[in-house]
Amino acid sequence: MKPIITLVLAAALSATTIGGFTYAQTTGSTTPMMAEDMVTIINVTQQQGSEDDTSKQIPPEFQNATPESMSKAQAELQQDAALMAILQKKNVQLTNVVGVQTAANGGKIVYVK
Repeated sequence: MKPIITLVLAAALSATTIGGFTYAQTTGSTTPMMAEDMVTIINVTQQQGSEDDTSKQIPPEFQNATPESMSKAQAELQQDAALMAILQKKNVQLTNVVGVQTAANGGKIVYVK
C-alpha cells in the first residue's frame, strides 16, 4: 500500500511541475493592450454650456485647463502607444486634449476641447 501512495504522490508532483513550466513559457507580452471600449472621450466645450448633470461631473481643472496641464496630458498620451492608436481611430487630435484621467475600471477618460 505504501509503494502505491508513493507512486501516486510522485506522479502528482511531477505533473504540477511540468504544468507550471508550460504555463510560464506560454505567457505573451507583458504590456497589455487597451480595448477601445476602455477609452471614453468627453468634449469639454460642448458640456460647458449645458445645464445637465454631465457638465457638473467634469473636473474644474479640465474645464479651465492651463497650457501646462494640457502639455502634461499630451505628453502622457504620447507615452502610451495603444492609447494613441485608439485616439487616432476615434479622430482625436493630440493638440485638442486638455486632460486624462484613469477611470475606476482601469480605462482612460480623455477630455478634449
